[in-house]
Order: sequence, then C-alpha cells, then structure tokens
Amino acid sequence: MITFLYIIGGIGAIFFIYYFASLYIQSNSVEHKEYKRKLKESLADEFIIDPETGAKITLEEAESGHWITHDNEFRTIPETELEKLLTEDEKQIEIALNYLRESKDYRKTELTDEQFDVFDKSQILNNYDDWSYSNPFSFENGIVILPAPELHGMTYYQDDYKESHLMFWKKIKNINGHYYLREKSTAEKVFDKFRNDDDLQLEDYECFTIKKSFDLILINKLLGKFENQKGLEIEINNENLLVKTLKLISIEDIKRIEKLLKNVG
Repeated sequence: MITFLYIIGGIGAIFFIYYFASLYIQSNSVEHKEYKRKLKESLADEFIIDPETGAKITLEEAESGHWITHDNEFRTIPETELEKLLTEDEKQIEIALNYLRESKDYRKTELTDEQFDVFDKSQILNNYDDWSYSNPFSFENGIVILPAPELHGMTYYQDDYKESHLMFWKKIKNINGHYYLREKSTAEKVFDKFRNDDDLQLEDYECFTIKKSFDLILINKLLGKFENQKGLEIEINNENLLVKTLKLISIEDIKRIEKLLKNVG
C-alpha cells in the first residue's frame, strides 16, 4: 500500500513539474514576449482604434460612447497602428478591412430590413447555432459583410466557436431555384463515385436542392466559375447568389471571391 502511494505521489510530482515547466517555456516564448510588448504599448497609448470606423479615439470617448468620426469613408488604419494590435488575427482582419475601406468599388453602408432578411433567411447562416455581423459594404449589385457564425459546444475543451468570416451577396438576373452547396465529406466523396444524384454538379461540392430551378443548364454554367475553389459555402436563392468563406476573413479571400463574382452575372 505504501509503495502504491509513493508511485502515485511520484506521478503527481512529475505532472506538476511538467505543467509548470510548460507554463515557463510558454511565458518565455518569442510569441508570448511579442504579445506582452504589444499589450504594454497598447496600454501606454492614450488612444484606441474604433474597429467599426478606424477612428482614433481617447479612452474617455470610448467609455462615454460619443466621439466624432472622420468624415472620409475611405480612411484606413495606418501600418503603425496595425503593429500595435495584440494578435495576428486582429491584424489580419484590419488589413482585409483596409482593402475594402480604400477601394472605390465599395462603400460603407447599413443594411436595410430587406437586405438583412436575405442573409437572415439564408441556408448558409441558418446552419449555425447563431450569428452576428459587422462592417457591411455595398458594391455594384451586391453587399459584403463580415458574419460571425457561432457553433456551441463543439469540443470537450472548447465550448463555443465564433469567428469573423467573409460573405458576399450578389444579385444575378434570370436565375431561379434554391440550392445550397458545401464541400463534400470524405464519406460523400466515396458514395458519389457509385451514385451522384445531385441536381447541380460542382466537383468536390455536395448540392442540396431546396427548390428546383427551371433552368439547370444556366445555373450549372454559373457554378462552373467556381471550379477548383476550396473552403466556400455557396447558395443560390432565385436571383440571389451568396458566397461565404469558412475561416477568418483575409485580404486574399476578398480578392479571390471578388474575381469570381466579376465573371458571374
């Protein structure tokens, strides 16, 4: 019995040594030191950045909720301010937003009730437990937003998932029907080798028919523009074409989908 207790005690001691050694290594890593440096600079700065407008405001203005924003809608966050952001994810988001802010093809906007309903009733966003959005921009025949879809209780170590993605909505004339497409699972790829009964054919994408179209040839031709594209969700609901990414927004994804949509409709 005493030997058993010694063994248990030894295992426990090894565990605690490993645990605290890991914390020490992590706290002295290059990434952690860089994070602490940026945090210290951020706390020392008397200004903060409003993520919606890019305006530089004081802490007092932020607390009061009242400040005067810059009247130039194309104003971007400068590189010096980007370097002060605490994480690479924040920096990646702001670089992407800077692209939208400075482009003359996009205009900051507010969604009307009708425009919001298009997103709210989409199959894409209804596949998630919940969602919110930010930074809506308008462009010719369309809207782009940053939806933040939520998945609750994904894993045993992470209760919730929430991340800002990228979603484009473009009006396309003379199409009808309602279809939702996402990347195929491994099982679906195997099954479809024996029987592929999808109404729409896009390689490596599973098609779900909600309402059949009168002109499948036209819609399949439209989807041909998305050949070899990865990491997307696509929805066609009559004259509404919706395209969403599956990961954190990036300037590369904006340019990628931008190029695709220019060749559609």
